[in-house]
Amino acid sequence: MIGYFKMKFGFYRRAIIHQINAVRESFYLKRIRRNIRNKNFTIISNNCWGGSIYEDLSIPYTSPTIGLFFFAPCYIRFISALRENLNAELEFVKQSKYEKGNYLQTLNAYPIGLLNKEIEIHFLHYQSEAEAMEKWNRRVSRVNFDNLFFSFSDNEECGIDEIEAFDQLPGKKVFFSAKKILGIKSLIFIKSFRKQQVVGDMYDNRWHHRQYFDVVNWLNSGV
Repeated sequence: MIGYFKMKFGFYRRAIIHQINAVRESFYLKRIRRNIRNKNFTIISNNCWGGSIYEDLSIPYTSPTIGLFFFAPCYIRFISALRENLNAELEFVKQSKYEKGNYLQTLNAYPIGLLNKEIEIHFLHYQSEAEAMEKWNRRVSRVNFDNLFFSFSDNEECGIDEIEAFDQLPGKKVFFSAKKILGIKSLIFIKSFRKQQVVGDMYDNRWHHRQYFDVVNWLNSGV
């Protein structure tokens, strides 16, 4: 009998938590969609985080960096000459120069793009090269070079060289890290990931960044 009541209590507790989270999500989305003024922006992200912002704001994608990720060294090369790299022809390769990239291929094969013979793009959420090519080219054509924002995080082969290079680049930037790093002006410390040493999945777990970073203020003001 005690076990039965524990089971029922657990069921109702989970239901209440789910309802509270649904209400919190609804209020959050209504608030940011009401307050956003800058609606024609391009977020160039090293992973899926940028895509989550377009979805939260219910704004069409105006960035090619949706549903994909870069290893940190390639991301820094990519944004260091962004216009040139976006104008380059996208090719595809079967193997990655990164050990983790090849490991991920054994779990779930996905297209690996290549720009200028050196910058890898891992189209993690695409089924084919044709799909990746079509969506990449379509979204490249939508990029607003006059209203660019850059986001970066401390995973996928990210070291201090990449962090400092990102921080020194011009533009409106945010760097998410599971660690406090002195001297990095663009850093947002994601405390909830501190035990993991690097930032984890902020696409499926969006409250990790929402509680530390005001994305609407960033997009509206660039600060």
